[in-house]
Amino acid sequence: MKNIFRELNIKEDFSEEEVKESYFNLIKKYYDELNVDDSVFFLAQKRIDRVNEAFEIISSIKDFDYLESKYDVLYTICEEYKKKKNYKKALLISDELIDFIPIFPDSYLLKADILVELNEHEEAIRYFEIAEEMEEEVKKDQYIQYLKAQSQIEVKKYEDAIKTLTNITKLYGDNPFFFFDMACCYEELGNEKMYKYYCAKRDKYWKDHGND
Repeated sequence: MKNIFRELNIKEDFSEEEVKESYFNLIKKYYDELNVDDSVFFLAQKRIDRVNEAFEIISSIKDFDYLESKYDVLYTICEEYKKKKNYKKALLISDELIDFIPIFPDSYLLKADILVELNEHEEAIRYFEIAEEMEEEVKKDQYIQYLKAQSQIEVKKYEDAIKTLTNITKLYGDNPFFFFDMACCYEELGNEKMYKYYCAKRDKYWKDHGND
């Protein structure tokens, strides 16, 4: 048992907050050392596996919420790598999140967000749609749906993008940026009438809200 305490760098009279903080610091340290392109990967992954095993055992000693704590730690680290544009590691951890608790839509949305930044839009759409199937509220999230529409436009799925933008406009009201994107989609589809219609709606919005 003492080896497990050493593995997580904690004393035997640990608190839940201490063990979670130590787990976060060690996992972050080993992921920072992890180079997904060379032989160091295997050693660093082994260290991560040992820390994960120790964390699970120690959590069980005092009935800590192992699942939620591990998920929170991995999600936070994944977001940090994403912000630093270290996309290889962000994608690696997003996959671990999905494998660890596959029923959480947030994991799929996080991966979709990373894929959008990598311009992997076809793949991003797939993860947006998985999250939508898991939780109806995802379809009502303005930011998520707007990101999805941008990916649909990037891969020339203009009719799908129009549908997505129309749905969120119905939920949240007129938006000149949505109108602009819808006009562009109709232009790409060769529908001049609808292109002019949404250009006019956009212009009217700016005229009516010019002082907002």
